[in-house]
Formats: sequence, structure tokens, C-alpha cells
Amino acid sequence: MTEALPFWGTAGFDAARGSFVERVDFSGVPLPDVPRRAMVQARQIYVFAHAALLGWWPQGRDTALTAAQNVIERYFEPDGRPGWVFSVAAEGTIHDARRDLYTHAFVLFGLAWAYRLEPRPAFRDAALATLAVLDKHFASPSGGFHAEHPATPGGMRQNPHMHLFEAMIAWHEADGEGPFLARAAQLRDLMATRFLRPATGILAEYFDDLWQPQSGARGRICEPGHHYEWCWLLARYARLSGQNQDELIATLYSYADRHGFDDRGLIVDELLDDGAVHKASRRCWPHTEAIKADAAAFEAGDMHAAERAARLIERTMATFLGRPVGGGWIDHIDADGAPLVSFMPASTLYHVMLAAAEADRVWGGKVTAPSS
Repeated sequence: MTEALPFWGTAGFDAARGSFVERVDFSGVPLPDVPRRAMVQARQIYVFAHAALLGWWPQGRDTALTAAQNVIERYFEPDGRPGWVFSVAAEGTIHDARRDLYTHAFVLFGLAWAYRLEPRPAFRDAALATLAVLDKHFASPSGGFHAEHPATPGGMRQNPHMHLFEAMIAWHEADGEGPFLARAAQLRDLMATRFLRPATGILAEYFDDLWQPQSGARGRICEPGHHYEWCWLLARYARLSGQNQDELIATLYSYADRHGFDDRGLIVDELLDDGAVHKASRRCWPHTEAIKADAAAFEAGDMHAAERAARLIERTMATFLGRPVGGGWIDHIDADGAPLVSFMPASTLYHVMLAAAEADRVWGGKVTAPSS
């Protein structure tokens, strides 16, 4: 992170507007006119708040707090409608007024880290207001939340619920007095009873309004990266709640580990419920999530997890990170290893930072195979 944090904290931050840029080109030049998603602002707020708390980049404190205040002012109900808009133009005017659950989950997550950095009442008030919006406008009679407001029929999704679960854990860690752990419990139960399909062991992604997988191939898709991400989140939830999650973690990890890797030792984007590869391209983030899952497994007593994580770190560094400029990445490659993007998305830093922080916390930054 010695290169990534200064790079994204300077080239990736529009100091004049107090917000993060969405992407930079492959020469490291920011693309300031690309509309800025609330989700990306929230992810970067997390990154620089965590970096400041760890002492990795103390300058991140002012950056994170400035961006957090501005994200509230620019994205929360700027048109008088409930909830957070999807994106604004560089100058702060609304670009996309959609309300989606994924955005709301990440804003909650970013605000939790800003509050942890400095407990301003405005951050907590915005979080509680967001939960009220979700309860009133996104809640589904079948449990959980619709992916958008207004709701689209048959548009229920796993992924935003996972990040809402993450946000509730982050808020409980930042402020243990709120309703956050109880809400995390509800989301954990939704995952265990709806998203996880016992007959196949997959975490399905796309559902109808009754939480049944969508018809055809779409209902059979799973993403091994999300399996690993849930493993790490469930391990964190287990520590906070005192409730054992080993069986769920083992089921999710086993399927991803059995089917998710290609012959180059990289994690594919999508599988089907029979283990067949549905999308053979590879992104950076599933590898960082697998590193986090191995960190959790190591803490649970799996002594081989350190060796697995060491291999993953080596492959991630060799394939995705530190190119085409220092502190950058090639986020997405095809099955032959060719880049599928022509820019560096800021959103990737959230995944990289979490994996780096976990590896440092568990192994002190030196991940090696255990001695026999």
C-alpha cells in the first residue's frame, strides 16, 4: 500500500471539489469528468479512514472526513426524494438519480468508517436516516430489500445484501449501542435460508420476488469471489455475536475452492451450480476476497491457510497489481490474460486495502507457509 495510498490520495482525489475521482487512465492521469458514483465515494472514504487509523497514511484523515461530509451534502436527497442518488457530475449536480440498494449499503459502510475516525453526529444521523429509507421504501414483504426503488419485478439480488451485512458489522464496531448487530443477524439469516442453495452448495445471485432463483442459467449463477467474501464476513460476525458460523463458512469455501480456480491458479468470475465455468474472465477483487477468507481460516486453526494466502498474494501481485503505474492495477482480464478495461477504476482500492489490512493484522505483513 506504500504506493497505492499516496497515488489514490493525490491523483485520485479532486481536492478542489473535495471528492474522489471515479477512475484514472493507464498513464496515471485522473479522468475528472467521469460521473462520480456514491458507491465509489463511500469505498474511498473507508480506505482513507482505515489507512489513517492504522497509521499507514495519516493524511487520509482529512481526505476521508472531507469526502464523508461532502457525500452527505451532495448525494443524500438532493432532489427532495428519499435516499441516495446513484451518481453526480464532477461539479456536484445530479447525474443519475436512481436509488439502488447497493449504493445505500456502501454509503452506510463508508459512513461507519468515517464515524470510527471521528464520531461526528452527522455521520450517525445520516446512517440512521438511511436505514429508515430502506425500511420504508426498499423493504420486501418476502424479507430483505428490493434492489431498487421503485422496485423492479423479479429484481432481487444477493450482492447488495452482503454489503449491507458488511455495513451493519462496521457500524456495530464503530458504535455498539445502535440497532446494527440485530440487523446483521437478520441479513445473515436471509443468506442462510434464501441465498445459499442447500442442494448445490452455491450462493445464488439473482432471484424473483419470492426469493426463488430466477429461471434459466441466471438463477444458477454464483460468483466464487462472493463465496469468499461471505466467509470472511461470517467469521467477523461470529466474533461479534458469539454465534458459531463454521458450517456455513465451510460450505461456501468448499464450493469456491473446488470449482473457482482455472488452470493458471486464478479465480474465474462466474460459475454455474454444477461447477461449470460460466464466465472465464478474471477480476482482481475475488483474489483479495479469497486472501481475506484464508486469513479468517488461519485464525480458526487452519494452518494451511497461510500457504494458500501466500500463493494468492503472489498471483494477485503478478497478474493485477502495480501496473501499468505504481499504485495502480489492471482490474479485469479475459481468459487469455488480456485487459478488458482501458482505465483503472478507483473502486478496486477498497478490496485491495481490506486484503492488505487483514494480511498485516493476521500475519504481520509476512505471509508464509507454516514450518513443519
